[in-house]
Amino acid sequence: MSASEEAEKYLSRLSALTIEWIKRGEQSDSLVSRWASSSQLRDNVTLDLSEEAQSEDALFDNMRSILDNSINPYTGRFLDKLYSAPRPIGLAAENLLSTLNANGHVMSASPMLCLAEETCVAGLAKLCGWNAEEADGLTMPGGSSSNTLAMQTALQNRFPAFRKQGMLGIMKDLMREGTEINACRPLLFTSAQSHYSLDKAAMGCGLGLESVVKVPCDAQGRMDVAALERLIIAAKDGDAAPPERRGVPFFVNATSGSTVLGSFDNLQAISEVCQRYRLWLHVDGSWGGPVLFSEKWAKLMSGIDKCDSLAINPHKVLNAPLQCSFAVFKRGSSLEANSLDAGYLFHTDSQVGIESTSRSRHLARRENPGALAYGCGRRGDALKLYLLWNRYGRRGLGEHVDRGFELAQRVADLTSSEKYKHTLESGPRPDPLFLQVCFRPTTSLEEFRRLRKDEQIEALSKCTRHVHATLRQRRRFAVDFAPLPGEIGEFIRLVVHPQTSFTDLADLVQDIAIIGAEYFRTTFG
Repeated sequence: MSASEEAEKYLSRLSALTIEWIKRGEQSDSLVSRWASSSQLRDNVTLDLSEEAQSEDALFDNMRSILDNSINPYTGRFLDKLYSAPRPIGLAAENLLSTLNANGHVMSASPMLCLAEETCVAGLAKLCGWNAEEADGLTMPGGSSSNTLAMQTALQNRFPAFRKQGMLGIMKDLMREGTEINACRPLLFTSAQSHYSLDKAAMGCGLGLESVVKVPCDAQGRMDVAALERLIIAAKDGDAAPPERRGVPFFVNATSGSTVLGSFDNLQAISEVCQRYRLWLHVDGSWGGPVLFSEKWAKLMSGIDKCDSLAINPHKVLNAPLQCSFAVFKRGSSLEANSLDAGYLFHTDSQVGIESTSRSRHLARRENPGALAYGCGRRGDALKLYLLWNRYGRRGLGEHVDRGFELAQRVADLTSSEKYKHTLESGPRPDPLFLQVCFRPTTSLEEFRRLRKDEQIEALSKCTRHVHATLRQRRRFAVDFAPLPGEIGEFIRLVVHPQTSFTDLADLVQDIAIIGAEYFRTTFG
């Protein structure tokens, strides 16, 4: 049997199987998951590796079992994470990627996938207000990897000795400049509510966790810009900072769409601070970056044109299939510091002379995109954004983002309405509200009101965990909970995806209120 014949046989059967599963998810009575916990799954499902070849029917029984025992995002009620069901064009893109089976490390191996990546990077750069011919970027396996690449690139450009000698080279250079030995380390600054990947990146770059300076946030979860500048000045002035906070500032991470509250840092104000102290400004827009597609909400990232790099994940708000993440750099030439010679692979020089034009340097880099990152093999994930962008257009993707904002506000208004005045309380909310709504059950029972404030917070958090566990057992909705800043305890964190129906969201809010009321009656009644 030829490859084309075998592919036709498998793909036709798989297509029928997946469409059936998607349709099942779209039914109003479908469950998000077959199992309420991973332990239940392990007790009921076993995967084996066979000694002999399996029959075609056995293989498809296996595939059906994988679908049946997985989370079904097509219910529209998987509101647990920052991603949901992919757009149908994304399924076609994934099929095309698998068919091509091309590695995006050099253009000679995957010309069209590399061109799609180059095109998408240019499109994202334009949304940032950057010069598309000077900008550059890559798809990465997730926002954490994008943040790490930005930090590595900033280190290489700020401290050239890091390339060959690592931290030892940085210390030598700083000591030659007159820096005290106890302050000879690079420091990076990020908000107290930023993603934990910044800490991971510091570990991966050899900087250590003590090189990460956490900047306080305001009541809406945004970085306190005045505090940022104070911390930068203190770090540079050895007498004004504790020993663990002395060093050389080089990198600031701003967040556009924080993981819990959905807050957007003030990029304009932060960029002014970074320009004063000549610091690299990276924006983690893994979650909130797609607001750049919206004519109405792009203002939340005003100042992005003055930033140095951006992480953005179309697989989240825009519903491209996992994974689809980009690291985009205002000055593409900064990525050249990451490249190494590998004569068996990179046959075109990606480090052309500095006197070359921006265009010629850009084209040289794009011949060997794998040379610009810290991995080698690369999947052509940009194809998913390329087809998604062309399917809906920039305007259509912007309207998709707008729907998410409108839906989240409707949910927030509902949880704060007269109907739930005595049974639900809201957590801190940025203004404007992004796609997370944080709230939890509360009660007006007298026994609860007599508790001390800390006891009330603990009781509310216990109720929140009970609601989460109950919803998980019922399996109709999947949501998450999180501790909120300010030591106010845990809240349900509802991620409002643009494709979710308001009817489902209203049902969920009602379920949370009812489960919470029952818990409080049992506990304090």
